[in-house]
Amino acid sequence: MSSSGPETLHKRRILCLHGGGVSAEIFRLQARGLIQALSPYFRLVFADGPFPSAMHPDLIPVYSSMGPCYQWAGWLPQHVAASGLDDDLAVKKIQESLQRAMASDPGTGEWVGLLGFSQGAKLAFSILLEDQQRRQEPSKPPYQNMNRNSFLGVNWNFGILLAGRGPPYALSHRTLARPHYDGPGKPTTTAATLSVKSMTAALQWNPPGRESVLATPTVHVHGLRDDGLPFHRLLLNHYVDPASAQLVEWDGNHRVPIRTVDVDAVTRAIMRVVKVENPQIPQCCH
Repeated sequence: MSSSGPETLHKRRILCLHGGGVSAEIFRLQARGLIQALSPYFRLVFADGPFPSAMHPDLIPVYSSMGPCYQWAGWLPQHVAASGLDDDLAVKKIQESLQRAMASDPGTGEWVGLLGFSQGAKLAFSILLEDQQRRQEPSKPPYQNMNRNSFLGVNWNFGILLAGRGPPYALSHRTLARPHYDGPGKPTTTAATLSVKSMTAALQWNPPGRESVLATPTVHVHGLRDDGLPFHRLLLNHYVDPASAQLVEWDGNHRVPIRTVDVDAVTRAIMRVVKVENPQIPQCCH
């Protein structure tokens, strides 16, 4: 699903990943301010997650009539226990959903970026990190027989991560056995018994390693009243090269920024990452 009209068919494209218990259609409405601000430069394409989901409780007052909803992976035990979903199958389904959304878009512009909110931001980050590892790994055991093509057949230039939590998902056998990653077919670490304090201590004692630090340019958008803020900071502080990241903090909770002042701040950070000089940012929704 695209947010853009035919006038954007030739523009560079950003693939947009919704949060858990949402849908491409709802995310398009949630992100309307960013869409308007970015539309002079990019075509935004929205993908649905592979797994059906109940609507996130926070959305029901506004979007109750707009099902069905989806998720990209499990994050609570009830999401995965009954289905028997394993990590390999989850990765395959994620890949298929994203490839389907990309193939169905009529645009002709180059795919250049990933944009995600919440669970979608965690996945967007994980794709960027997986691709970086595939590019950098040596062609010797145990890597010589692993797929070294990019996860979606694209060399992404940047990521826009709205409320993205750490740790990242493991998207291949490079990382599935490592303690610094969540398996997409299992309840996530951040929803289990570990507190952010204990996770941070564990990462300081046993850091992820250089291969797990993302150098691809990213914009991290953190709501200062978001209950998940400590986990968003954990991702930024332990899995990102500071030289490649832009941080935008805004006075909000767990949602996509919509006020003009907040959207402008996010858009300017994105423009710095993609090196657009003196961007003309439209006035958007309040």
